[in-house]
Amino acid sequence: MAGRGEFVCMTLTATLFRGGRLQPHAVALADCARLLREPDVFLWVDAVRPTPAEIAGLQEEFGLHPLAIEDALNAHQRPKIDRYDTYAFVVAYGAAVAENHVQLHELGLFLAKNYVITIRHDPVHDIAELRVRLERAAAELGQGGALFAYVILDHLVDGYFAVVAFLQDRIQQIEEQLVWRSGTESAGFPLAYAVRRDVVYFRRVVAPLREVLNAIVRRDEDLFGHELDEYFRDLYDHIIRVHEELDTARELLAAALEDHLSVVSNRLNEVVLKVSAWAAIIALPTVIASIYGMNFDHMPELHWLFGYPFALALMVGSASALYVAFKRRKWL
Repeated sequence: MAGRGEFVCMTLTATLFRGGRLQPHAVALADCARLLREPDVFLWVDAVRPTPAEIAGLQEEFGLHPLAIEDALNAHQRPKIDRYDTYAFVVAYGAAVAENHVQLHELGLFLAKNYVITIRHDPVHDIAELRVRLERAAAELGQGGALFAYVILDHLVDGYFAVVAFLQDRIQQIEEQLVWRSGTESAGFPLAYAVRRDVVYFRRVVAPLREVLNAIVRRDEDLFGHELDEYFRDLYDHIIRVHEELDTARELLAAALEDHLSVVSNRLNEVVLKVSAWAAIIALPTVIASIYGMNFDHMPELHWLFGYPFALALMVGSASALYVAFKRRKWL
């Protein structure tokens, strides 16, 4: 049932603000164009998993460009901002942690001075907190889509920091498993590759968002005005920080894998060294036994009374001397 200035039509809901106040009566989609001609009106239309028919209705009612409609309907777009005559189309992503993995939520935004249309695709991003923030800032909605753009982008970027903190904790866990703990390498490798995939996956939507914010700050003054320049610059600084944190995370992951390979290589060298030392210890008595096992007639020790004890003593003595020498060099 519609209420609090909203209409519900399948997956479409609309919120109407007039004079900085949320209107209590329902709004029909067919009335949107008429309402937007009134002064002090701001309209927010939210579409969740919209069908092509619903998108076509929005296009007809708001006069949206076909290319923007095509991008809004087709998910998995790259974060971007496209400028049209009276509005801008922005693609951005929210991020959250779900089942120990980073999950991205695509969000399309049509931003104009007196209306905003949000397009949410699967997995649907929760904007309950955004609604609360907008209701609290309803009086400032006279600034139009600029305030809405800042509020929603700030909401998205705030979620990025929680994801970055999650990734940092996982990387610390990976370092402990791969570098500091012995015998747990098999558990650390799958986790390392999973986190690296999440970092790359997340970074692919954070990096282009810098360009979006930079375009808003530097080139879209006609649409967004100057009133929120400081806020957008602060938001730009935040996304730069997130991007740098992701670069650091990627480097830490690479360093952890390299350190693990170094540890494994060192352990392998130690094992090879010990095996080689024991092989040398065993080989020398074997050589002595082989020499005396040839049974030549003119070997003086063959007919000597102490030949057998002498051969045994020679083998034990040579093996012991090698053992002591290797032990001093810490090869054993």
